[in-house]
Amino acid sequence: MKYVNIAGPVDQLDGFVLRHIIDCDIQLEHAFNQVPKLKGLKPFIEENPYDRLVKALENVNRIMKARIVSCCPEERCFYAKEQIEPAKTMEYLSALEEKMGNFEKEIEKVQTEIDRNRQILKQLVPIRNLQFRLEELFQLEYMKIRFGKLPKENFKKLDMVLNGRDVIVVPFSSDDREAWICYSMPAVVSEKIDHILSSLYFERIWISEKARGFPSDEIVSMKEEIRDLEDKLAQLNEQFQAAIQEERIAFQNLYSRVVYMQQAFAVRKYAAHTQETFYLAGWMPERAFLELSGQLKGLDDIALTVEEPEEVRGLKPPTILRNSKFFKPFESIVTMYGIPAHNEVDPTVLIALTYILMFGAMFGDVGQGAVIALAGLYMFFSKKQSLGWVLACVGVSSIGFGFLYGSFFGNEHLLKPVWRAPMENINQLLIISISYGAIIILLSIIINVFNSVKAKDYGRLLFDKNGLVGLAFYGGTLATILIILVKGPASVSIGLCAVIVIIPLILILFKEKLERTFFKHRHSNNGGSFVEGFFEVFEAVLGFLSNTISFVRVSAFALSHAGLALAIWTLYGMVNGAGKVVVLIVGNLLIIGLEGLIVGIQCLRLQYYEMFSRFFSGDGRRFHPNRVCGDNELK
Repeated sequence: MKYVNIAGPVDQLDGFVLRHIIDCDIQLEHAFNQVPKLKGLKPFIEENPYDRLVKALENVNRIMKARIVSCCPEERCFYAKEQIEPAKTMEYLSALEEKMGNFEKEIEKVQTEIDRNRQILKQLVPIRNLQFRLEELFQLEYMKIRFGKLPKENFKKLDMVLNGRDVIVVPFSSDDREAWICYSMPAVVSEKIDHILSSLYFERIWISEKARGFPSDEIVSMKEEIRDLEDKLAQLNEQFQAAIQEERIAFQNLYSRVVYMQQAFAVRKYAAHTQETFYLAGWMPERAFLELSGQLKGLDDIALTVEEPEEVRGLKPPTILRNSKFFKPFESIVTMYGIPAHNEVDPTVLIALTYILMFGAMFGDVGQGAVIALAGLYMFFSKKQSLGWVLACVGVSSIGFGFLYGSFFGNEHLLKPVWRAPMENINQLLIISISYGAIIILLSIIINVFNSVKAKDYGRLLFDKNGLVGLAFYGGTLATILIILVKGPASVSIGLCAVIVIIPLILILFKEKLERTFFKHRHSNNGGSFVEGFFEVFEAVLGFLSNTISFVRVSAFALSHAGLALAIWTLYGMVNGAGKVVVLIVGNLLIIGLEGLIVGIQCLRLQYYEMFSRFFSGDGRRFHPNRVCGDNELK
């Protein structure tokens, strides 16, 4: 990563930004705070004149559905030369919005009429067999007529409930559950009769006054009218889309141009200027810097200077995470903890491999792993979720370990294990888990050594518990234990043990003093450095021991998974009939859902606490170039 300072004529700022800043690999910093203070230097304070136009364009784009078109630097420079006239642009947008709005209103009007006619048709279908004109019903002054339906069992009660009352009920249709009726009554008793029918769950059908003739004739007429309106709607939609296509290219070009100009003007919040010169500053990858310096070669009015990250005070270089498509989704595991600093190793690949391996070892089952893998592939390809790829990978790992354990949906008798089932192999599992943990801790210390060299932090490199002395202590202790286990206690001398164990611990104890002596490090609490060193030694020894033993949980969860599966199959043998299927389905779903989640969290815990805490600070920040088109992160 390179830190660049750029200066040029202030009247060329927009053109320079469009050609060399927008959609290019540079992350800007506030130049007013970084450029050495010059006489007359000040920030830009103008409001962005393109904001109002962009809002108007976005409002019209609700109809046009245009996209911002990416363009080459030469086209972007043309945008700066050809000034946009806000008044004419707003006039064009107003006319376009009115034109498209008229189409929308007409389409909405026809659609509303279609919906209304369909509702009327729905009202007429139940009374299609009535043999009188509907308009005659609406002209009655002293009589009231109601159409509707009620439950069939309540229809049978009508004679008893309405006996002796001034009402005539005429049934005209029915099915297995409901009966459609028409009842008429004098207007003076309509309220009381309506109340009685309502208590029998009568649902009234409101007939629109648009239907005037016989119901059967009105149904035919209404269907014809709906067909005519649907034809008209199709024509209007076709004309609407043709109008959009006719205007889309011109609108899209205008939209793209204005957005580019808005973003170019927005760069001014990072810039500073004097009366004649603008100043920009920011971070660029080395490849992009070489490309920019080549483009600016021969331009006497543009000055470009570069600094290394170590030379820049008060600013932290951004970080670019570059990983292959396979490992890219696993970046989310790293970024949940923090962003790698610019001088730290990106642990994504290591995290991905160890996460996949540990999950499979803890959750080894062919059938359950296949379910997780298929669910992950569905999430990744259908829902475009990066978590889906992580699930697919750990699912495949579970399948692989399932073959090693001989487990298929918890049953360890259907498959012949390539290795051995966890319950039959407890001691080896424990030994392998601890050995795996020791390798991971050694690897973490080595990465920390590499990070210390990159950061030029030689005190941490030499005397830190996760530096060379920690590597010597932990690696030497492991080697000693291994020799004793293989060749016996007599093969290791006491003097060698003292060198391996005591000398590194003494160096850790006096870490602060050694750093001050050899590397001029200052410590604010000189009197307490020995006490701090003692606790540092105590914490280092205890930490190495506890962190190594912590990996026992890999084998513990493998045994737990086997135990839960055994419980489900035991319960399966205790039930009969369909209960067996229910037990298997529900039991396996619980294992996949609950235990799968717990295993996933435990894998994260081992990585964050036993690995990241040794070499990863996570205090970096992502590289975010200013882009109009595409992702704001360099791929």
